[in-house]
Amino acid sequence: MVSTDEPDELRLPRGQAEPLAPQVVFDAELDAIRQDRDRLRAIIDSADDGILAIDEDGLIVEVNPAIEKIFGYTSEALLGQNVMVLMPPPFREEHDDYVKRYLKSGDSRIIGFGREIRALRKDGSTFPLYLAVSEGYVEDRRVFTGIVRDLGQLREAEQRAHEAEQLAALSTIAAGIAHDVGTPMTTILGYAELIKNSVGDAKNRDRAGHIVDQVRRVTDLLRTLLNIARPRNAVPEPLDLRVVVDHSLEFFREKLKGRGIVIERLYASEPMVVADRDRLEQVFLNLIVNAADAMPKGGTLTVRVGEPISETVEISVSDTGIGMEPDVLARIFDAFYTTKERGKGTGLGLLVSQRIIRDHGGRILAESAPGMGTTFRITIPTAPAADDSGEAGD
Repeated sequence: MVSTDEPDELRLPRGQAEPLAPQVVFDAELDAIRQDRDRLRAIIDSADDGILAIDEDGLIVEVNPAIEKIFGYTSEALLGQNVMVLMPPPFREEHDDYVKRYLKSGDSRIIGFGREIRALRKDGSTFPLYLAVSEGYVEDRRVFTGIVRDLGQLREAEQRAHEAEQLAALSTIAAGIAHDVGTPMTTILGYAELIKNSVGDAKNRDRAGHIVDQVRRVTDLLRTLLNIARPRNAVPEPLDLRVVVDHSLEFFREKLKGRGIVIERLYASEPMVVADRDRLEQVFLNLIVNAADAMPKGGTLTVRVGEPISETVEISVSDTGIGMEPDVLARIFDAFYTTKERGKGTGLGLLVSQRIIRDHGGRILAESAPGMGTTFRITIPTAPAADDSGEAGD
């Protein structure tokens, strides 16, 4: 009989496991590496901050989805590109000098430090960006990793929070005074108009007219406060921006001409939007009045309506007036802030305009410098393209 027992020298002691085959060990280690890689990829991809890596030549070798969102490029479009494609020209040379200095001497002004720079989006717009750069090695190759954050979005969020607080305060004010002040003002206005129209004395008629003007100013202020506190429901409709702007300009045409102000229109073709006509006109009227007030000795009022880009259109209103100091420019959208003479402005027009534009999904910005005039830029979504997918005859 042939024995099937293993020789004693090949039999493992009782309770001792057989050693794993080399392939099994390799597969387990490879699986662990894959899990670590996937875990790291998930962390990088879910980060709100942008993360990108470049090699010693400045070529982009890795980006996360946040980078795509911040700069407007796809990852495929960025990989292999020089990182300077994300910087406006004045900062490209500065960054290049920093990198060359570091690679040559180790003198670092960018490695290990966070700083604010200007960055460039795919659409050509620039914005403030926080950048922190670190250095590492991958397979003996030096790699620089940048963590970036869009400061423009952060500051806009902070500004909106500040405005929300202001609007909450205005709502409280408006609710408290609308009835207590509005009702007696209506009565005063009625009697003042009655006196104005009934007295024969020219001097007293002028005095009554002055009362009427001042009461109307108060009631207009109350109405503005109530509109801020409880804005009416929008009535959106397809609009040609050129028509809306022209209607607003026509309202002040004679007044502007009398002040020696020349109107310049620069319109693109068919810039259609879906908006509330009355509220949009209110914005343009506010900006036109402000521009006229900034040019007491005459000047040029330029209104531009641009070509639609990336489903948005920009409208700008520019004057050649006195301009604004930086501290004034920073406060122009604050409630009740005005640089006009007492009695000539409520300090609410730009706040209302900003709210209207944001209600339409857009934004309004101002650019100004002393003696250089002021430009307000409004960006709002364009009207959706007509659906041409249907078959002929449907």
